[in-house]
Amino acid sequence: MLKIIVDGSADMPEGWAEKYQFSIVPIPIQIGDKTYYQGVDITPDQFYKLVENPENQPKTAAPSPTKIKEMIEELCDVGDTVLSINVSGKMSATFSMVKQAADDLKNKINVIPFDSDAGSAVLALMAREARLREAAGDSVEEILEVLSRIKERVMVVLTLDSLEFAYRSGRVGKLQSALTSFLKIKPIVTLKEGMLNVSGMVRTRKKSLESIVAKVKEEFGDEAVKVAIVHSQDQSTADVLKEMLENVMNTTETIYTELSISVAANLGPKTVGIVAMPDEI
Repeated sequence: MLKIIVDGSADMPEGWAEKYQFSIVPIPIQIGDKTYYQGVDITPDQFYKLVENPENQPKTAAPSPTKIKEMIEELCDVGDTVLSINVSGKMSATFSMVKQAADDLKNKINVIPFDSDAGSAVLALMAREARLREAAGDSVEEILEVLSRIKERVMVVLTLDSLEFAYRSGRVGKLQSALTSFLKIKPIVTLKEGMLNVSGMVRTRKKSLESIVAKVKEEFGDEAVKVAIVHSQDQSTADVLKEMLENVMNTTETIYTELSISVAANLGPKTVGIVAMPDEI
């Protein structure tokens, strides 16, 4: 059986990793002078409690090639093939670290690194699709072709409560962050060419939800889509967003997932958004 791994930036419903048989490489998160690993020694609730203190600035890092190599060796036997689906190489060094581990293991295990050009629920949706395609008899080459098509068509659009965490993580400048906080503006963030960029700003939470729904509608029209509603500590707004989206879109599946700590560290609490991809790939 094809072994599948994703990195810790992946967002997914509870139980997906077990159901679809993929493993998760934890991403280190440094808070103060201590390094944590989601799913190992810190929960989302603990993370949000810690970062309530502005002095506890969270910083994410890529897992080392050694850590990745050790995990793969634990999962695999000599001769196995591993598909590693990773966060965009433009946003993290994780993909490069996996490539290094793959090179170190090339004489024992066939590790195939795949750059998703995205993050969040995209990784989990890709991993599920890879497992389902394998179960249907597709070859690794055919699975990679499908993942490449998903990468071309998937859409990620989010609205942040503020740019404070993006500033603290170095994603935006101090002036931009201060202005949005002072004016109570809600930023709209869109994935494009492997990067998350501020694509607009609106003045209310309601307007921000309307804006991201409109962007998805503009992209897909009446095409059937699978959707993930992602959020960080804001299930009630995620519920509202789901209803708004399903009122205007032809959705064949809608799942909820909380943002992983490594993603929330850069976007902050009360972030909500939509990950959408065509139903037929």
